[in-house]
Amino acid sequence: MRAEGQSWLRPPVFPDAEVTRQARLLFRILWSMVGLVFVAAGSSLLDPKNDPLVTAVFYGIVMGWLGVVALVARTGRVVLSAWVFSLFFWGLIAYVTLAFGGMQGQNASAFAVCVLLIGSIVGARAAIVMTMASSAWCAAVAYLEVHRLLPAQVVPYSPINAWASVTVTVTLTLVLLHTSLDSLRQAHQRAQRSADERDEAHRRSVQGQKMELVGNLASGVAHDLNNLLTVIVNAAELLREQVRADDAETRSVLDDLEESTSRAALMTAQLLTFGRTQASKLEPVELEATTTAMCRMLPRLLGSNVSVSVSTGGEAWVLATTTGFEQILLNLAVNARDAMPQGGTLRFELGEEQGRVLLSASDTGTGMSSEVQSRIFEPFYTTKASGTGLGLSTIRQLVEHFDGTIQVESGLGRGTTFRFTFPALDPALRPRASSSRIPQSHLPEVKRRGRVLLAEDEALIRRALVRSLTLEGYDVTAVADGEEALSVLLSAGDLVCVVTDLSMPRMDGEALTRSVRQRFPDLPMVLLSGNREPPPDLELGARGRFLAKPVAHRQLMEAILAVTELETGSGGP
Repeated sequence: MRAEGQSWLRPPVFPDAEVTRQARLLFRILWSMVGLVFVAAGSSLLDPKNDPLVTAVFYGIVMGWLGVVALVARTGRVVLSAWVFSLFFWGLIAYVTLAFGGMQGQNASAFAVCVLLIGSIVGARAAIVMTMASSAWCAAVAYLEVHRLLPAQVVPYSPINAWASVTVTVTLTLVLLHTSLDSLRQAHQRAQRSADERDEAHRRSVQGQKMELVGNLASGVAHDLNNLLTVIVNAAELLREQVRADDAETRSVLDDLEESTSRAALMTAQLLTFGRTQASKLEPVELEATTTAMCRMLPRLLGSNVSVSVSTGGEAWVLATTTGFEQILLNLAVNARDAMPQGGTLRFELGEEQGRVLLSASDTGTGMSSEVQSRIFEPFYTTKASGTGLGLSTIRQLVEHFDGTIQVESGLGRGTTFRFTFPALDPALRPRASSSRIPQSHLPEVKRRGRVLLAEDEALIRRALVRSLTLEGYDVTAVADGEEALSVLLSAGDLVCVVTDLSMPRMDGEALTRSVRQRFPDLPMVLLSGNREPPPDLELGARGRFLAKPVAHRQLMEAILAVTELETGSGGP
């Protein structure tokens, strides 16, 4: 491990933070020693009792050894260089106690510097070893001094030498203490930051697990509720077609029923915002119809004090998913409602900008500061007391999935405008309208249209769909799971279409669809689901459609006609 290239005047920086800390401490000591050497050498040369040659040699050796220590430290072996420095300094002090006056305080106290240095860099055990060695050496010198066995002093006692020795010891001790305390403070700050980041990561993880559980629960609730709504929607639609035109009271009741189911369908779509994590396969989506339909239902969700309006400039086709686009509109609407606690106006506008489809959503709410705007798309970031922080991050994921862009214009007290642009779909890729339409009312005798295989595990839903298909002239074979459906497919030869739910026991609709596409690639299929969409790799082809529950009677019939009237060859097995 080597230091990064930098000036020799600065302590080296290593990939390991602890090694860098040790190096910074050691180099502060080295630079302090260099300065103190010059001070001590100058004071010694000023004392006429000191031999200039001895002084020069002594301090020259010290400077040379400091250079060796610096070279070793720059290679990354900081602990080794600390031992080299400490042992040299310890040996130097040990020699001074013998040759310069024995156990004088200014000499023996310098051992404390060695203990502090080796303890700060290497550790407590090394400091204990250095302390025991220093104490043992001082005891030996004291014994020799008491028994007058010390060798003759190189120079006699000098107050200047004593001052220089004390200055070196005290200054090095100060540098060591200051650097050690600074290192401890920085280490504490790093540990605190690490703990805060770990706590935040744990909080986000727990929040994510909670949201996953909420998503699974919401998905299950939405699935069951959409199944029930499918029965209600179909029953209401069939009843409407059988009620006399002049029966205003009954039609009014059916209007209320359909409006209630529309509101319930909107609520389940909002629940699925938390449960849907899988990227959906893109398909042509007409934004004008989708936006207009959503805006008719939003006022009941947002409350009477929020006014919703939409302005469109004609058909606007993009490559997206209907549920994904509805999710964008829902999240925008909920955010706008929260930004307008006293009420206000939410306006959607559809248009064209530089060959791209433009959607803007403007509210008259409280607006956002620039600091909040810079973070609104971060997952789990929210300024609401009870918000999840997932709404706008979900919008960004969906817009990126649809190859779109987002711009935000906002200011405190000036409301907020979101501007989205999407690539316009080539007119040649837009779906063609079916040539046959479902009649508004049933005739006494219905033309037989062929046999449909229906796979649906919920008996209530199965009966409702069988009733709808039968009334439109289809013969229906109804089964409860994919395995039964596959058995019918392999034995029947007169099927015109397969209608299957995605979530079923034993073999689900996804596995059934893959088997059908392998054996009968041209067989028309309509897939239904109340809580998820087909995976992107599930190829339905031109003779396949997906409908999200609740599925209305007319919606299902038009989807079946769309896949059965294509002129692509035989559709049956």
